[in-house]
Amino acid sequence: MGLPPTILIAHLLTISIFGLSAAFYTKDSPKFSKKYRNIKSLVNTVMKCTKKRILYLFSIMLLGGLITAPLQSSAQNISFETEEGWNFNVTGQLPVFLVASNHEDFSTGGEDQFATRIMSGFIPGSINFNIVAPEMNGVKVEALFQINHHLHGPSVQNAGLFEGRIADIIVSGDFGSINMGKGLGIFNSTSIADAGSGMGVGRFAGPDAADATLGRIGTGYTFANFNPRIIYTTPSLNGLTVKVGLINPEKPDGPSATVETETPRVEGQANYILEFDSGTLDLWAGGMYQSVSVVSPDFDYAISGWDAGARLEAAGLRLTGAYSGTKGVGADGLIGLNLIGSGLAQADVEATQWYAESMYTAGKFSVGISYGEGSQDAVSTVLGSSPEITNKLLMGFTRYKLTDNLTWIGEVQNFESEAQANYKALILGMQLNF
Repeated sequence: MGLPPTILIAHLLTISIFGLSAAFYTKDSPKFSKKYRNIKSLVNTVMKCTKKRILYLFSIMLLGGLITAPLQSSAQNISFETEEGWNFNVTGQLPVFLVASNHEDFSTGGEDQFATRIMSGFIPGSINFNIVAPEMNGVKVEALFQINHHLHGPSVQNAGLFEGRIADIIVSGDFGSINMGKGLGIFNSTSIADAGSGMGVGRFAGPDAADATLGRIGTGYTFANFNPRIIYTTPSLNGLTVKVGLINPEKPDGPSATVETETPRVEGQANYILEFDSGTLDLWAGGMYQSVSVVSPDFDYAISGWDAGARLEAAGLRLTGAYSGTKGVGADGLIGLNLIGSGLAQADVEATQWYAESMYTAGKFSVGISYGEGSQDAVSTVLGSSPEITNKLLMGFTRYKLTDNLTWIGEVQNFESEAQANYKALILGMQLNF
């Protein structure tokens, strides 16, 4: 199903207005002189925009989209059923983004570095295989496998990661459900499962970033990660569900004979979904705990955290707010990992993550804005020292469904941090869903 010519032209005009406005609305208000007649100069002009001007540019995208938004339709998956009642389903997504970014003081000599990359977003290219056995005695058994292809390596050709994130047995019935295998953890999982900015790129590590990006990891939430785990989820009790799980623990900095993690990490979360005439309200709270013993020097500490959040969906509007506090996990929101040093140096580090997001959908068009921070206090132990850090990420994003399965995605970013070079980015992409 193609786009009507009037809608296609209107959206192309929206994008053109966005680019023209970027060129005019800079600090010195330059017009299209000769130095703004090539792509790099134009994008650099966009990169010079302040937060206020990014919001201005995004309002133009919102206006253009709302004017031309038709009705929405849904995509279908690929499925097959045998005569014996077995079901085989295939779903997936393939996002591809063109990212133009300017990174402050990144190059040798303190010069900014401009980069243009074709890359994956927060979600890599993924294909899901779901095999469902015939239900017996009220018990449903299924298997879920996910294979992932990350498009880009660290500025190296043909170096993107190829992996399997999920291999899960799922047993469900009146008693609830049990997941056994490998998959996403529980802590901060509802914050991560965001249908707004989570569909785009989010934070990335610089011009030489590789594989899937960070989304709001370190600027809004701690990453639940994909680990071997066993999870039990209760049936819904008047809108309330509770899940608890045992997760393979992380050894800070990876395999080591000097670090012991004797027991699995325990994670849990409760969600309460309130339904009303025009929408739903999802409230959640959760926590995690894992012990870590360092043999030499002799030092014991815990990786722990708690989180709470809310998501309101009503009349096309989607509002999300989430907050979490952790100990033993730094501002970058990666359990057992430290992007600027040793993971053990984060022992006793106290950190917080939070973000707020608003998205509005009218027909096939969606537009949103999101802001979040991840921060940690300075601390020193016998294992090392960690500085005070605050990561800040402002994002504006827009989506338009070109067909039932193909979505156009636009995103602008302003990122600031003491742990990574500040940058601004302009992003355009497509995602195929099936």
